[in-house]
Amino acid sequence: MLTDVGFGVSQILPVLVLLYYVPEDSIVLMEQPEIHLHPSVQSALADLMLAVAEHRRVQIIVESHSEHLLRRFQRRVAEGTVASSDLMLYFVRTNNGAAELNDLKLNKWGEIENWPEKLFGDEMGEIAAISTAALNRRIEADGRSGASE
Repeated sequence: MLTDVGFGVSQILPVLVLLYYVPEDSIVLMEQPEIHLHPSVQSALADLMLAVAEHRRVQIIVESHSEHLLRRFQRRVAEGTVASSDLMLYFVRTNNGAAELNDLKLNKWGEIENWPEKLFGDEMGEIAAISTAALNRRIEADGRSGASE
């Protein structure tokens, strides 16, 4: 039964209906359509948006914080299945209390040439911190086991 599925289904069904039943050549605005969806489903949603935009000639404007959507868009450009000129990406930041819209420059290889600092946090910093912490714990564990010998 539909009541037995996860909450994400209730979030994605209106998106699917909208994308497939809005008249062709329409403009669709969506706010965080990926919310409550598994990361793999978020990526599939990006592919669905690209397909609908191409085949139904629907312009889709999405406000999102999803790294999975963005990465899938980048991947499709890198693969050559979507032209970078067919996607517009923006980053909004505040500047002295005012919103500032910044165009992210997506090249034909799927790379964002002007990647905002810490757009999705400090991924490399987190990876480095995890590795350092794990190494320190291993050294401590080896030191304790060596001291008891």
